[in-house]
Amino acid sequence: MKPRIAQCCCGKTKIQVKANPVIHSVCNCNNCKQRTGSAFGISAYFYDEDVKIIEDATSVYALENDLGEQKRYFCHQCGTTLFWKASVFRGMTGVAGGCFTEDPLPQPTFNADLNNQCTWVSFPPEMNKPLTKDDLPT
Repeated sequence: MKPRIAQCCCGKTKIQVKANPVIHSVCNCNNCKQRTGSAFGISAYFYDEDVKIIEDATSVYALENDLGEQKRYFCHQCGTTLFWKASVFRGMTGVAGGCFTEDPLPQPTFNADLNNQCTWVSFPPEMNKPLTKDDLPT
């Protein structure tokens, strides 16, 4: 597979992934809505060994939420949250799906939080299945 590049708005922070996501979902939780400023977030999780930081102008925001401990890496120049690490997804790096602008990712396969979906948002029926613990790699 040809590597994909995800980058922030100003281009000062870039990462490269050399595989397809292990988990690729939309999420309607309040945390993702606030992170993106939108009705949902697109989260693509890759094994750590498939992710390489190629431009790093990040600052870190650490928090604890339903995903356990989480560190969000955002560009200190433009503020884009580009990637994160969450304790529930050990060995993986989450990347904001919308940051793959040159070579977009395919359609997500899960809807990680059906309960908080805005009533005016709809996804294809095949995506309307929640992400469960069984979907997580061991």
